[in-house]
Amino acid sequence: MVLVAVAAAVFVPPQPVQGQTLRGTVLDAVTGEPVMLAQVSLLEEGRSEVAADLASLGGAFELEAPGDGVYFLYVRRDGYEALLDGLFELGSDGVVEVRVGLTPEPIELEAVDVVADRTMTPLERSGFYDRVLTAPGHFLSREDIERVGSSKVSDVFQRVPRVEVDATRPLTGPDVMQNPSIFMRRGTEPCFPALYIDRHVVANGLTDAVRPDDWVNTAEIEAIEIYARASQVPPEFDPIGGCGVVLIWTRAR
Repeated sequence: MVLVAVAAAVFVPPQPVQGQTLRGTVLDAVTGEPVMLAQVSLLEEGRSEVAADLASLGGAFELEAPGDGVYFLYVRRDGYEALLDGLFELGSDGVVEVRVGLTPEPIELEAVDVVADRTMTPLERSGFYDRVLTAPGHFLSREDIERVGSSKVSDVFQRVPRVEVDATRPLTGPDVMQNPSIFMRRGTEPCFPALYIDRHVVANGLTDAVRPDDWVNTAEIEAIEIYARASQVPPEFDPIGGCGVVLIWTRAR
């Protein structure tokens, strides 16, 4: 479904689509690729914002209506035309699925008054999205983690470049049930990265193996950042042993 641009000369309201939740994906209308970090708003007929979301790295968003009513969808992202679509009749149950096509090469649009009062998400406050755009790390969103289909964080790292997983364990003794460890390489030598959870160092990587499953499971994680070299680590985080850094951001902070 490609949405109608705000700048359209004439808007003819379509028949309302019914549902409770408006869920969809923001795409580049030319390439078909996801458009990450687009700002998506649910507007009342008076153009007041009643719900908002920031599209994920895969362009996905989800908006919950605060009550029964008819709403518009407003989508904007730097470098693209802003889009307005509706009407969507959202009620007590059901989900409306949409695909939003944003057109590159911005044009001058008529002003749309949007009353916004949105609190920053924990990931926004942490600077995660800024680092996605500027830092030379590897980033995993909630969607990426869920696609792995495992409760073990070590299974997620199996798919991350420059991170290796050691699942070996002794056959006897107190460590027979130990969780897998993760490590990187400094030159050809293996080394353990510093592990942060919500800005707190939980494993420094200097002496003991780093085992993420000891601290969290995938259901608790909102996003992960991996910096395989100390030179890549953002200045606000300390690589400690000079091996690299793994940042885990949980869903409740």
